Amino acid sequence: MTKNQVEEYLTGLENKLLNSERIEIDFSRNWANTFPAEAAVYIFRRENELVYVGETGSLKERMLDILNTKNHSLRRNFGNHHFCGHPMYEKPSSKKSFCIEIELLLNQNMSKELTLSYLLADLGRKELEERLFGKHKPQYAIKGKRGSKKL
Repeated sequence: MTKNQVEEYLTGLENKLLNSERIEIDFSRNWANTFPAEAAVYIFRRENELVYVGETGSLKERMLDILNTKNHSLRRNFGNHHFCGHPMYEKPSSKKSFCIEIELLLNQNMSKELTLSYLLADLGRKELEERLFGKHKPQYAIKGKRGSKKL
């Protein structure tokens, strides 16, 4: 592929993803199990603002991950932003979740504020994720492993 062909391909993927269906979030295993176990790029939006972008080899497994704060940085970053002033707040990590009270509030707030869109894609996932990250600077995304910013 030429550089122009790659650019056209990525632009097409980007447009399809940004114009794809917005799915309401339901923090349940039944909800997560409705997604295909296929490679995808996914975005979370608050109204029209892209606040998180990710890519995965299995969308179903990644949506199962989002049910647990230890498994998904979106949950940790969203919770840190919204609940750092809560009296029971303790910073979560990949080894520790929020307390139960904050976890419940987190589920409610994320379900109320965010929608999910995704695009199944085997080829160009990383490139599309990095392209969207660079253009939109998603509020809750961290790209530390690839040299980008840490919150």
